[in-house]
Amino acid sequence: MKLRKLMFVQAVMLAAIFAACSSTPKTEDRAPSNNMVVDAANAQLAKVPIMGFPGFGTTIPMNQFDQYGEASLTAAKGVLASMPAGYKLQIAGHANTTSGKSAEFLKNISTQRAKFVHGYFVKKGLDPAKMTYVGVSDSDQDPSLTKMQNRRVTFKLVEAK
Repeated sequence: MKLRKLMFVQAVMLAAIFAACSSTPKTEDRAPSNNMVVDAANAQLAKVPIMGFPGFGTTIPMNQFDQYGEASLTAAKGVLASMPAGYKLQIAGHANTTSGKSAEFLKNISTQRAKFVHGYFVKKGLDPAKMTYVGVSDSDQDPSLTKMQNRRVTFKLVEAK
């Protein structure tokens, strides 16, 4: 009888241990959530804006743009390779506050900057279907930047619409 009770207690203990071990998820088997992937990608992209675009009326030849855009291009390639489904790389053009210029003008120039970088990325082999561009005018001025540095293009992952 004692042997039977001992075997029963051991069986219950083994079952409890097995149940506890099988119900604890392994952290290395968990895939990172989209939010974590997107947050990490956006943190990486925030480090590589293209700043210091020339003022209006001045153009940068595409073949001379490499010095400005190479770090951003490298980061964008890496982000697009691991981008979750349902997201796009948004290329946002910015304009600095220019006295006497209309809101329409600033929106147009910021959109042109974003479109230029989008075209540059496409020419360098990035998939245009995975990217979008937008001009944000002077709505997102960074007070820590100079007027010239606020003429910039920034990047982030956004949900595709």
